[in-house]
Amino acid sequence: MDLLWMAEAKNPRFGHGMFLVCLESLYKKVTGYDLKYEALIGKPSVVTYNYAELLIRQQADKLGWNIPVKTLYAIGDNPMSDIYGANLYNRYLQASQRTRAKVQAKSCGGGADPTAKAVDDHRKMTAAEMGGSTAAYVSDEDLPETCSSILVCTGVYSREQQELPSDPAQTLTEQHIFHGHRDFRFDPSLTQPSFVVQDVKEAVELVFHQEGWPLE
Repeated sequence: MDLLWMAEAKNPRFGHGMFLVCLESLYKKVTGYDLKYEALIGKPSVVTYNYAELLIRQQADKLGWNIPVKTLYAIGDNPMSDIYGANLYNRYLQASQRTRAKVQAKSCGGGADPTAKAVDDHRKMTAAEMGGSTAAYVSDEDLPETCSSILVCTGVYSREQQELPSDPAQTLTEQHIFHGHRDFRFDPSLTQPSFVVQDVKEAVELVFHQEGWPLE
């Protein structure tokens, strides 16, 4: 769903998201109705990150790693898709944890519900953001705990051309137009990366450092 993407060219170019924008505009022009999708697959939908996590888990199994993967790191160069999707997935993971805690508390005869926000978080995510009406590929018990987003400066995002707001509450539309898909509601805080590094090499080194395995 990327409106912009970048490879060898010096400047970002239109991506597949441009086709969707054109298709939606033409459909409404001809029919008078908004085009409705059964599902939207790809960044930043949650189902895409669920699938990536499933592949990581399968790789861990092949390597004989029995310890569950608790922390994921998503590296990307586009705040509007890569980072937005990683943070949206992290919100989903946090909500799933609170839901699990709520169920456990009820089964143990708990009183007040300190996890009611979990239901609100799930309600805040549209079917499009989840990838479709049935986007559950793994059980909540198998999910990691967190997903950290790492923004690199060698693609769509460049420190020279744009600066991220220092305050996550600051609306990015004051500086940039939201390039996300029409069916995704804009939350400026989701464009804020957990970390900003220069390139993928620095991102990988950062992950090793965060996991307590500093490279010599």
